[in-house]
Amino acid sequence: MRYEFYVSMLEVYNEKIRDLLVDSPDQLSKRLDIKQVSDGTQDVLGILEPQVGSIDDVWKILTNGGRNRSVGSTNANELSSRSHSFDSHIIGNNGIKLAGFHVDTMHLARLFDSSRTTDGGYSLEALTSDPKIMSQGNSDDDVELISGKMSMKSIFGKKKLKKDGTEGKIITLPPVDVLQREERRSWIRYSALDAVNTLKLFNCLKEKLMRVRWFLKGSIQGTMYDFYEKCWRPFGVLLVKMESEGTLVDKVHLSKIEKLAVGDKQIVADKFRWWASKYCEDAKYMNVGSNTQIRQLLFDDTSRSLQISSTLELKLMKCGSSGLNAC
Repeated sequence: MRYEFYVSMLEVYNEKIRDLLVDSPDQLSKRLDIKQVSDGTQDVLGILEPQVGSIDDVWKILTNGGRNRSVGSTNANELSSRSHSFDSHIIGNNGIKLAGFHVDTMHLARLFDSSRTTDGGYSLEALTSDPKIMSQGNSDDDVELISGKMSMKSIFGKKKLKKDGTEGKIITLPPVDVLQREERRSWIRYSALDAVNTLKLFNCLKEKLMRVRWFLKGSIQGTMYDFYEKCWRPFGVLLVKMESEGTLVDKVHLSKIEKLAVGDKQIVADKFRWWASKYCEDAKYMNVGSNTQIRQLLFDDTSRSLQISSTLELKLMKCGSSGLNAC
C-alpha cells in the first residue's frame, strides 16, 4: 500500500484569504475564496498542495510559508503576527485524495468495552496505553505494543520556577500558539505520533470487534464491526457534516426554550429527590447530576463507596441496607 502526503498553508488577514506557499508577490496578493465543492464540503479553491516525503519536508514548507505571513510592530512584539494561519495535511492513497469520515475510535472502543467510563476512559492516551486494547491476535501473551500517546504536559511541560530561581514541583504548559512557534519540530512530531497511534488503535479495535458476533432477535447478523458500520458510522458521518457545515439555529426561539428547559430540569430533579427521600432522608440533599451518588443510591456500590470522602455520599452509603438497593 502506498500513501502520499500533501501540505497546504493559508492566511486569513483583514477578511482576506492568501496562499502562503506561492512564490511570486503577484500570486501572494491574489485573494482566494471558500467554495462548496461537489461532495458538499467547504474548500479553498486554487490553493497549492505540494507533496512531502518526510518531517523535514513539512518543516521546510511551513518555515517558507511563515516568511510570507503578514506581520507588524506592536508595543509587545516588533514582529507580531497580524493574521491567523492554517496548515492542512492531506493524505492521498494511490493518487486519490481522501475526504470525509472513515471511523471514530472512541465509538469503537465503547462497543468493545462500555465500562471504561469509570475505569480508564476513552481518551487516545488511555486507550493506546492499555495492553488489553492494543494487543494483537488472539493471545495477550508476547504481544507487541506501541508507545501510547504521550500527553502534551509530559513532552512540553516545564517545572515552575520558585522565587529563588530553583525548579518547583508544579508542571506548567505553555500556550499552544507558543509551542507551535518555539517548539515547531517537536510539535510536528507530536502530531504525527497522534496520527500513527490513532491508525494502530483503529486496526486493533477493528480486529477485536470482528471476532465478536452481533445478535439481533436471537439470530446472528454479522460481527460487532458490521454493527458499527451499519448503525454507528452513519451517525458519525452526520456529526462531522454538521461540524463542517454548521446548522441553522433560531436564536430567539432557542433562548426562550432554554429557559423552559432549565425550569423543567429543576422540577424533575426535585421530584427525583422527593422520591429518593422516602427511602433515605438525606437523599433530598443529593446532587442528582453526580453519577457516583446515583450509583450509590440505586445499587449500594459499597466497593466504590469506601473511596468516597464527601459527607453526603457517606450518609447515602449508610442507607444502602434500608432497601434502596432493591428498588
